[in-house]
Amino acid sequence: MRIYPPVHLRTILLSVAVFICLAPTPAEGAENKPDPVSETPHWSILPEHGQAKPRVTYVPGLKIIRGTTQVIAPEHRSFCPAGSVFTFNNGDIQVHDQRSTDSGKTWEPAGHILENSTYQYPTPDNEVIMFQSSFSSEDATGEGRPEVSLVKTEEDGIFEAKFFRSKDNGKTRESDPARVYLPEGIRDWRGVLCRKIVGLPDGSLLVSMYTRNEKGPVHEKKFRSLVLRSTDRGKTWHYLSTIAVDHSEEARGEGFDETSLLVLPDGRVQAYMRSGASYQGSMGSHNYGDETVDMPFGYAKQTPVYLATSLDGGVTWGTPDPITPFGTWPDAQRMKSGVIAVTYGRPGNWLMFSQDDGMSWGPIMPFFQDLYPPDCGNYISTSEIAPGVLLVVYARTNPNDHWQSSIVGTYFHVVPDGE
Repeated sequence: MRIYPPVHLRTILLSVAVFICLAPTPAEGAENKPDPVSETPHWSILPEHGQAKPRVTYVPGLKIIRGTTQVIAPEHRSFCPAGSVFTFNNGDIQVHDQRSTDSGKTWEPAGHILENSTYQYPTPDNEVIMFQSSFSSEDATGEGRPEVSLVKTEEDGIFEAKFFRSKDNGKTRESDPARVYLPEGIRDWRGVLCRKIVGLPDGSLLVSMYTRNEKGPVHEKKFRSLVLRSTDRGKTWHYLSTIAVDHSEEARGEGFDETSLLVLPDGRVQAYMRSGASYQGSMGSHNYGDETVDMPFGYAKQTPVYLATSLDGGVTWGTPDPITPFGTWPDAQRMKSGVIAVTYGRPGNWLMFSQDDGMSWGPIMPFFQDLYPPDCGNYISTSEIAPGVLLVVYARTNPNDHWQSSIVGTYFHVVPDGE
């Protein structure tokens, strides 16, 4: 596997800039060749975008064109302004509490905030299922936060989570609480479900979870990433396997958490995982002076996003490999062209691409730098909302009041270089 080794942020920015500057210029006579941007039907990518050098980035074999940026969810008070997006089977797009029926051109209020776990079965089934975040804060709303909390039941090892179903492409939903079964040894640890539900070829579902023992030895205080499986359309979830755990006694990072699952056409399952990249300015990254709360790792450390792969539907996992020098809340999208686009953040917002299902990655592309809100700074996600067009969604924080953030989206056209 060819992986770019961790390097200093300044080196990444310099290498991206140099790569853009050295990108090949059009061949002589190419002025008569149709510009693929002018042929794309999507409203957000204008012909002039492909001609403006600051908007164009080249990665090996690809030309990335930054299109329109729009405010989707107006500024609002939030503890955790995570940027989430989902495209339904009927083409509707939802971001936070806004929904679009015209490919993002206009937005209207939705009936509920988008859950980060939202999954829709393929047509003609079309049922939409989702866990609901149950995080709350005395200071501000935590709606849209990634984690899904579990509530203990009277039965040992069995938990309940808020779960919903929809028959109308997510416009309305009905409550159908799910039961989660955890094995002895971790059922008393602190843990949350996180990120996407994904479907396997056999019809079963997977969702990730991360957990840790706050009172245990060092290796147990670090997060470990697990995967749960459902064979009854989300009614019950059972522990399937551990994706990754750091058994060292050295506090070199958080462990593995904030896992985003991706299923490839051949059935392989990929797990993109955070291992650190916190920041001192976050109100969620310290113990508020309470000495009874033991912080197990240095929050100032920047550690990689890791990728692990399963060849057997999530039962066993290969060794995690670092694919970025830092990052939080990675999100992976396999485009119709076969290109995998990964977003991650902190510091800043970043995009990177693989054309060989994660065996290698092109230069990393920065596209936004922002102030940090109280928590979830630079939590971003993406969806292919038209062939070759990605909508990347993220928060933009008010520089005069970090409790106030809007949710914005930037459109990117990903085309083969030279077309």
